[in-house]
Formats: sequence, structure tokens, C-alpha cells
Amino acid sequence: MTSKTMCILFSESYGAAPNELASERTLATVPFAGRYRLIDFTLSSLVKAGIFNIGILTKEHYGSLMDHLGWGKDWDLDRKNGGIKVLTPFAKAETALTRDRSKVDALLSAKAYLESCDIDTVIISDANLVMNIDFRGMLAYHKEREADITILYQNKKCPGHTGGVLEHDATGRVIDGYYTTVQHNEPQDAVFGVYIFNKDLLLNLLDRAYTFGWVDFERDFVTKNLNKLKVFAYAHKGFSAIINTVADYYKASMQVLQPEIRQELFYSDTPILTRVKNSVPTVYGFDGKVQNSLIADGCVINGELHNCIIFRDVTIEKGAVLNNCIIMQNTAIHSGAHLNCVISDKDVDIAENHILSGYQTYPFVIAKGQHI
Repeated sequence: MTSKTMCILFSESYGAAPNELASERTLATVPFAGRYRLIDFTLSSLVKAGIFNIGILTKEHYGSLMDHLGWGKDWDLDRKNGGIKVLTPFAKAETALTRDRSKVDALLSAKAYLESCDIDTVIISDANLVMNIDFRGMLAYHKEREADITILYQNKKCPGHTGGVLEHDATGRVIDGYYTTVQHNEPQDAVFGVYIFNKDLLLNLLDRAYTFGWVDFERDFVTKNLNKLKVFAYAHKGFSAIINTVADYYKASMQVLQPEIRQELFYSDTPILTRVKNSVPTVYGFDGKVQNSLIADGCVINGELHNCIIFRDVTIEKGAVLNNCIIMQNTAIHSGAHLNCVISDKDVDIAENHILSGYQTYPFVIAKGQHI
């Protein structure tokens, strides 16, 4: 079944609020949990399900994406047939003026690629999801119900969720769907941006999108067709996080420090694959103190860490104290610095005795390459 299935991944989250961590890279390649990128979770779930034909739609700043993916070897996607194909913007002259304003524009630019693929089922997915997705179960569900479209959702309390919400009947068929910006404190069926389409239907909808000027994927492709098509909802079980804003990123990162969530994400039967970088082990000095933190290879730790995530090749000198911080690759934090609720991007240097503080709902973000 999966041999006739392909996936189109969006490397950006269209229409989402700006994210400082994605100003010079795609949202899909924002570093996460010490050694991974956001796209690794969706790619790993696809590979686990035996889906090896993956097209990644880019928008801009995709140098980091190309560098991270390479030929796809680390995900077993360096294949003669299928594998990873990065679909860069402006693939057709008529799309140059739109600059991929929406998912619909992006899909229209890849229409010829979709037509050329020998498949019958297409998965459309965002790449900013931190979760293990059961694509094999979702595809079986789609086939069993002879669905036209299947949507991934989860019923949970998500007070910060702004996005798609659906309603379905006892059989799982979607009877209503809408976009919400209201903060809800009760459980709701939140949509993740993962859809399964029959190929011929998707191509037909793309033709209609071009004809009628559709711009919103969820509204025009799905919600408008609930009475015409068989649209079903597939429930996700377990941990999930959608990363759009810095607040989303910080909350999900801090949740990974909880042992039960870390166990579910990284020690399940879905191994999270990423680009392999061989480096030396981390060195902990006699003055180093570490509590409930996640630390990657190649670091030198002589300061104090409490509830922190530290990426590769970070140096923390004696006397530095970090609480609830995320420190990315090749950062140096010098003696006497005190950081609280800080996200430091790559290649940052923080001088002695500096005090920087944010808040858990609004962390202080240091841009890549800064000297403070």
C-alpha cells in the first residue's frame, strides 16, 4: 500500500506568526532537543511507515534545509527511485509573482511533479510537528473507509491553539470544520495539518483552485467540500506539539525534559533519525553542576545548569548559572553570566557577568551569531 503513496511536506507554516528562530532558516530546520531538527520527526514517521517518496516544498531561506538533508542518507532516502526531492520556489514562471503566498500556491507550483509520480495516494503534511505519527495506521483507516480525504487530529486541551478544529460523527466522518483564534480551555478536536488525498482528487482540486483563485488550503480544499466528499478524521494518540511561534517552541522543548514525554518521543518503536555528526563526548568539570538537563556531545560544562537543553559544542564556564534555557550549537557562555528563560541561537558569545532573563511564556531570544 505504501509503495503507491508519496508525501508532500511543507517546510514553512503558511500564515503563521513570525518566528525569530526561523528568520534565517526554514521553520522545518529549527533545531530541537539538542541534536534534531523539527522536520526529523515527520520524516522519521514516514520512513517507519515505508513511505520513501517525499517531496519537500520550500519557500525561502532553504540553505539550512539542503545542508541538513543532503541526499537523505541518514533517513534511508538516498534512493534511485523515490527518495527526497526538494521542490524549490519559482518552479514555473507564473508562480514567481505569487512567491508562494499560501499552501495552494505552493502546491500549484508542484502540480507537474505530482502528475509525473506513479502513485495513487498523497499525504500532505506540515513539517513543524513534534510527535510520532502513525502513517501506516492512518493510511489503512483511509483505505478501509474508502475516504476521499483523511485528516489527522487530536482531542485535547490546547488553550494556545489557533488553527483548524473539526467535528465528526460516530463513524469518524467530518461534519464540520472551522478555524479558531479563540483561546479554549476545554478539549477540542485540533487539526495538525496532516491530510491524505486520493491523487486524482487532489489534482482535480488544484485545477479548481487555479480556476477560481482559491488561496486557503483548509477552507477551500476541505471545509467547502464536506458535503460533496467523504472526509474522515483519524485520531492521534500520545504526545503532540505544533511549533509555530517561539512560545510554542519553548513550551515543547521544556516538555521534552519530562522523562515520560522523552521516553515516548525518542524510545518508542519509531526511531527519530537525524543527520549524524561525529563529535567527542561532553566534558563535565569539577565545578560543573547539572540538574534535569539534556546535553549533547562536544560540550564543556563548568557552570551550573538547571532544566536546560544544551546543543553540541557549547562551552559554559565556571561561575555561569543557567535556568530553564535552550542554548544552541557553538555558543560560549563566560564566567559569571546568569541566564533565565533564554533561547540562544547558534554561534553566540555571552560575555562575563551578563544577566539575561525572559519568562516562560515569553523567553528572551538571542539571534544567531550575536556577541553580547
